[in-house]
Amino acid sequence: MTALKSLTPSAARVCDHAVEHFAEHGYDGSSLNEIAALAGMRKASLYAHFANKDALFTSAFERALAAETAYVESGFRQEACGGEAPGHWHPLHLAERYAGSANLRFVLRTAFLPPASIRGVVTGGFEAYLEQIRQGFCQALRERHAWARNDGNKLELYGDAYLGIIDSLHVELLYANPAVFARRAASLLKILDDSLHMAGR
Repeated sequence: MTALKSLTPSAARVCDHAVEHFAEHGYDGSSLNEIAALAGMRKASLYAHFANKDALFTSAFERALAAETAYVESGFRQEACGGEAPGHWHPLHLAERYAGSANLRFVLRTAFLPPASIRGVVTGGFEAYLEQIRQGFCQALRERHAWARNDGNKLELYGDAYLGIIDSLHVELLYANPAVFARRAASLLKILDDSLHMAGR
């Protein structure tokens, strides 16, 4: 992921409020007037920081992605320190994170329904975020399993399968109730564990 552009404190404040607003209303339902008011400024002042809605949306999306990428990396570090099975920490904390993080709600809503005018930015950014998840999982496998250090093809296969699990859970976050999400997450992780156990034989 590319480095974030440096923002003035006022522009960063606008972005923080924009993330919350876009997470709730999406691109089409959002209002620059409301975002400016939330940030404690007039709409004209907002334009001193961002040329238009697309520019603000893009900046807010990139900042939300950076926050969620850092969260994912922290999760894999915690998983390694806590001795959890590879790939478990992120799915087991995903529903809680979704409920508490406007960043994640914004990222997922935008990834599933990207504005046409900035679809390439959204798609590229989200793919980079998913790649960080895949790399984190693959690294966890290398640290725990000798086969993962010796068989790159099998490692890549499991990395892609893990992303399939995460993608499925992202959909559940958007459309299912918490009980359904928890049941499906547990089932997918059980299948993953069984498969990883057999991979080492």
